[in-house]
Amino acid sequence: MKKFSSSFIFFVAMIFSVSSHADIETNNFRIILAPAVAKSTAAYGVIKNSGVEADTLIDISSDAAMVMLHKTEINSGMAKMIHMPNLVIEAGSELVLEPMSYHLMLSDLSEDVFKQGETIMLLLEFEKMGVIKIEVPIVPAWE
Repeated sequence: MKKFSSSFIFFVAMIFSVSSHADIETNNFRIILAPAVAKSTAAYGVIKNSGVEADTLIDISSDAAMVMLHKTEINSGMAKMIHMPNLVIEAGSELVLEPMSYHLMLSDLSEDVFKQGETIMLLLEFEKMGVIKIEVPIVPAWE
């Protein structure tokens, strides 16, 4: 009986260790096509943590541009972008990246890469989940 109970405890511990983690998903990501003269543009989408543990977004990168997470704040009628070096995404919550809120700012754009219909690889690095690679389409501003 002792062998059974220690095996059972090990099995239960394995189940809880597997299920008690951050589970990050990305949805509806898109990069806004910038005019040819622009040197930066924005990307929007949703980062969802459907796990049971918070996780921290610690880095965002791409070979095609410099990428930073920004938050738009409005003070006295003036919009200001605040650089967010990292951000905690709580368990069961999501970070919605949208205009006039949190968004990804892509700068140092290469004209030969940033064209409508192309895709850009973004790497989102999380403290617990590790690196998530997502292919993000470049779309016109009105989509």
